[in-house]
This record gives sequence, C-alpha cells and structure tokens, in this order.
Amino acid sequence: MKDTVESQGFETHVAENGLVGLEAFKKINPHLVLSDIQMPEMDGLQLLEEIRKLSPSVIVVMATAFGCEEYAMKAMELKANNYLKKPVRHAELLPLLKKYASLIDAKADLEKKPEIEKKTSFTIKLDSDVEKVPDMVDWLVKTAGNMLDDSGKLDAKIGLVELLTNAIEHGNLGGTEGEKPANNFMLSSRKVSIEYKTSDSYCEWLITDEGDGFDWQSYLERLAIDPLGMEGKGLLCSQFHFNELEFNPSGNSVRARKNKSSD
Repeated sequence: MKDTVESQGFETHVAENGLVGLEAFKKINPHLVLSDIQMPEMDGLQLLEEIRKLSPSVIVVMATAFGCEEYAMKAMELKANNYLKKPVRHAELLPLLKKYASLIDAKADLEKKPEIEKKTSFTIKLDSDVEKVPDMVDWLVKTAGNMLDDSGKLDAKIGLVELLTNAIEHGNLGGTEGEKPANNFMLSSRKVSIEYKTSDSYCEWLITDEGDGFDWQSYLERLAIDPLGMEGKGLLCSQFHFNELEFNPSGNSVRARKNKSSD
C-alpha cells in the first residue's frame, strides 16, 4: 500500500501497529489515514476512535479481510469514510486516492476565494464530467454554512462525491460497475440536476440524472449479504454518511439528508 500511494506522488508515513500509528498521527496530522483493522497493541477500531477524538475531518479508510464483514460495518459506524477488502488491490486503492486527493485540493482552492453566499434553496446543473465533482461538492457543502460541523461537512462531502460520481458514470454515461463509461457524445451531453434546500434542522440534496435508473433494491440486498464485495460499495458507504438516503422507484434520483449538527 505504501508503494502504491508513493507511486502517485504522495508523502507517506507508516507504522507497524495502532499505538505507533496514533503517535505518528499526532505528529504528522495527515489528510488521509489507511489502516488495517486487526493489529497488535491497538487495533484499527480503537485507533479510529482515538483519531476521531482528535480530528473529525481527516479521511479514514479501513482495510479488513474476507470473513470479517462485521468489522468493516463497525468501522463505518465509528465514522470511517470507506473500507477496502484485503489484499488491497491497486485497482481499488488508486481511484480512492484520486477521488480524495481531488476533494482535498478543491477545499484548499475554495478557501482562497471570497466567502460564498449562504443559500436556503437552489437548483443547479452539473456536466457529466467527474473531474468537476470535487469542486462542486465543496461548493455545495460550503453553502450550508454553519448547519454542519467539521464531522458533518466531511460526511456530506464524501457522500455527495459518491452519489454525484455514480449519477454521472452509471446514470448519465451508462457505465456498469468496474467498467469505464463509453465515450458517447449524446450521453456525455446529459446533465445532473442538484436541488438543495435547508430548514432549521437539516440540509438536503436531491440528485437526479438523465439515465434509465437502476435496481437499487437488489444492490442493497447484495450488500447486506456481502458488504466486502466491490459492487455498489459507494452506495453502502453513502448510507453511513447521511441521516437519510432515499431513491425514487426507478433509481435515477436520490434524496440525501444531513441533519443539523448538534451545538
């Protein structure tokens, strides 16, 4: 994993167990943590709990072996942002690195711009270009203002990245799981509609693509049996990042709600 991460030009630090890893985290304050779950001295779930006490906004991805599905789900309940099945493959790790690095870069770039006007409702269209997703997501979350604390903002960002990427790649462009979407002009001209509204108690995004939809119920049924399977994993992760996640019957529209963070 270290070699894979470094091959993409990122600085890395490694630790042989959770206790050493926690000390390294305190010194380095990284953007992303990749951790095994079963480790000596301090296991990954304990490490995750300690990290969340120190930083609600660092991205944490856990790795676990086949047959340990309950650990992956427990990690998500403890506010991990994603999980990987061991042995971790390049084809699974590299897309996550790219996705999260883009999100971090978008945040840094957005902080240099003037303050964004807080809005209570709006509708916006997004091109079918996944490269535009991180900037859009950071803007969407920033419009929520102080409705969400740092932990809530990270949840919303990670969840919206998954939902918007899915709407573009699998909805508008017609790609299947693990398959690159076809380069079709008619499909690529489709848009993703994002309707936002807020109340005193929640923020809500309604994301609608122009595709034919999908059988989301069967995805959820398969994930309940095999959460370590890669198919539909982004959907499962999104459920942990929002308080409510609801698809329309055809599956081409999803409503994601995040409750206001407690004061």
